[in-house]
Amino acid sequence: MNIYTYLKKDHQKVASLFEEIIKMDSKVKRDSLFAELKQELILHADSEHATFYKALKLHPEIKEIVQHADKEHAEVKNYLANLSECPSDSIKWMVLLGELKYSVEHHVKEEEGEMFKKAKQVIDAETEKKLAEEMEAFKKKITKD
Repeated sequence: MNIYTYLKKDHQKVASLFEEIIKMDSKVKRDSLFAELKQELILHADSEHATFYKALKLHPEIKEIVQHADKEHAEVKNYLANLSECPSDSIKWMVLLGELKYSVEHHVKEEEGEMFKKAKQVIDAETEKKLAEEMEAFKKKITKD
């Protein structure tokens, strides 16, 4: 599996979690799903930054796109922190969740579009596979600690 397929798989998992949370009536189940979503988003952002983005930053023509993506990751983490401090059965929480979902969807659209297109111009097939393996290893290491 290459890094693009790996990242798309992560993106799809997060999109599914959003849909489950939005449909959920039970506060307990919603809280559990949100905890899973939060973990997935943080793990994804941190592992992506340490592997894929790190590799892309070696190429000056892509560096600006990666810096923008890192800012979007910070925005997502900020939303997660704000949501964590708010009761999940409140209107404010649902509004923040909607804003987080929009932010993540915007990031995914840019990443799978412009960033992937430019990355494919500077990263060879072997490195694409290696980056997916590195990202998976990074995640496993973090979740074990």
